[in-house]
Amino acid sequence: MSLSSSLDSMSSSPQSLGEMAESRALVAVRAALAATDSRHTVWIALSGGLDSVMLARLAARAAQECPRRLRLVHVHHGLQAANDDFERLARRLASRLGLPLSVRHLALDEAAFKSRGVEAAAREARLAALTACLAAGDSLWLAQHQDDQAETLLLNALRGSGGRGLAAMPPERALTVGNSPTGRDLPPHARARLVRPLLDVSRRDLETLASQQGLCVSRDWCEDPSNLSQRFDRNYLRHTVLPALEGRWPQAAGSLARSAQQLQEEQSLLDELAAELLAKVRLSGAERVTPGQEQEQEVQLSLARLGELSEPRQRLVLRHLCQSRGWPVPPRGRLASLQQWIATPPDSVAEVRWHSPVSSLVVRLWRGQLWWQVSDTVTRHGLGDGVSDCQRRELDDRARQSWQALAAQEDEVVIGQRQPGDVMRLADRGRRDLKRLLQEADIPPWQRHQLRVARRARDQAIVALWHPACGWWLRANPSG
Repeated sequence: MSLSSSLDSMSSSPQSLGEMAESRALVAVRAALAATDSRHTVWIALSGGLDSVMLARLAARAAQECPRRLRLVHVHHGLQAANDDFERLARRLASRLGLPLSVRHLALDEAAFKSRGVEAAAREARLAALTACLAAGDSLWLAQHQDDQAETLLLNALRGSGGRGLAAMPPERALTVGNSPTGRDLPPHARARLVRPLLDVSRRDLETLASQQGLCVSRDWCEDPSNLSQRFDRNYLRHTVLPALEGRWPQAAGSLARSAQQLQEEQSLLDELAAELLAKVRLSGAERVTPGQEQEQEVQLSLARLGELSEPRQRLVLRHLCQSRGWPVPPRGRLASLQQWIATPPDSVAEVRWHSPVSSLVVRLWRGQLWWQVSDTVTRHGLGDGVSDCQRRELDDRARQSWQALAAQEDEVVIGQRQPGDVMRLADRGRRDLKRLLQEADIPPWQRHQLRVARRARDQAIVALWHPACGWWLRANPSG
């Protein structure tokens, strides 16, 4: 019988949720539901597979005792013909449970597959589609379980991951929603959360519970054909490696999952230490949003203070700076270059760059400081010393508005960019080259293109200098 015909034959009177046996899974879901804010919505990702179907049924059962706003959300990947059947099953289950359902259709492009691979590209697009449903304070529930956790630990170990990778999937974490890039500016109760209530529950437990409820494959849940293909690493671990391990060690999946849980606790302690060390090496007031780039930030670290730390602590701090902000983490070679700067600072400006699919980061060494600059537009425009026409106009406008706010009693001025050979006459100092004035103001070379000058209209003499980091910080000799 095909999946489509099985769906058509689904009974309109499903097994009673009220008769669901008390189980470890139900206890876990009930506790997770009780921990949510009743003022916000719990979104349950429903793929149509056994795991997500059972999570939806368990949540509906728990909500009878702990009322919450539940919504199901299904992502149609458009990657295989069976996706239409998965959507039909999701709609039928939502109707049976009496829960509202949102369906998101993906349009994955070939470029994403080539750069990230099918698994990674589909996973990232799916999470983005699910997250788009959320408002601040909502939670998104995923049905990953103990066996998934064991597979993730093994995958990351085979990739050479460190402690954070071996800690696998956290039971919950903050999610980015709306216009808050990191969520750090929101109070805890207002942040969206990703929650995995079943991480301590095995796939076998879910199958047993489904059998007790009289559920069966094809009628009540679907099996994704791609899950059988062992050309995908996770499927190879699932169908070949883990069964072999459990043939020798029957509790292998549970033991691996418990190891991940212990590593999560240890990683949280390392994060606390890293945050304390970062606070000591970060220069006060150094983080700011770069004008014209809402998703571009700069942070400055003291090279001397970093040099007082051991090399492992240096790596811990540098990685934590990126991980805590969602920035791309430096590859091993880039990290080695940064540590070489710390040990032996070069005489001139030095820089290293790296990127992820969504953002890029450049670190520059200048005057005993590491200047970190991250941008989410780098993959399209590059992260160089220039600015786009839009940014240039914005800088011009800000400089003019700032000049007007001064209410300066000067002749009519024209505000624009500096020109080669520009000089400025200062009281008690005479004529000074603009390059030297920028150096004296500690404005880094890669930011000097942002300088704006006010020229007296009648003779083009420079009467003031403006920079977004300093405002109109320098005025010319009135008699000049």
